[in-house]
Amino acid sequence: MELKRLARATAALLGLAVLAAALFQGVLAALAAAGVPYWVAFPTAVGAVLPPVLALADAYTPLSNHDRTAALRERSTAGLAADAVLAAAVGALVGFAGSYVLLSPDASSLRELVVVSAASLAGYATFVARNFGAYGVTEPAEDGEVGP
Repeated sequence: MELKRLARATAALLGLAVLAAALFQGVLAALAAAGVPYWVAFPTAVGAVLPPVLALADAYTPLSNHDRTAALRERSTAGLAADAVLAAAVGALVGFAGSYVLLSPDASSLRELVVVSAASLAGYATFVARNFGAYGVTEPAEDGEVGP
């Protein structure tokens, strides 16, 4: 039984990785076609792709099969999709603006990491904030026990 669960989780992760890679390449190609320089397009594409993929992982993968997953699955698919699109837009906006503020064609990779991290965090935080009921704070475990 555990082997079947592991296989499902592995397949879900591989599927998410392929989806993320395809979306990333698509967004990157669209930005390049629009004439956006690569040093701006890369963080923008990461900010646009990573937050909705993380949201999808939270809601639909077997790895996150607990109360939060159940609460997210109770929401309508259209509502979750709208929240994921909003998270993508916020992540892309932060990535785009952060690139122009902090980066240049010869910027250090540390600066690029800061912009990519800020874009991903802002986008995912948007999704979490929109679904705070599912991510709500839980009570700490009693007697020093570690909770699930």
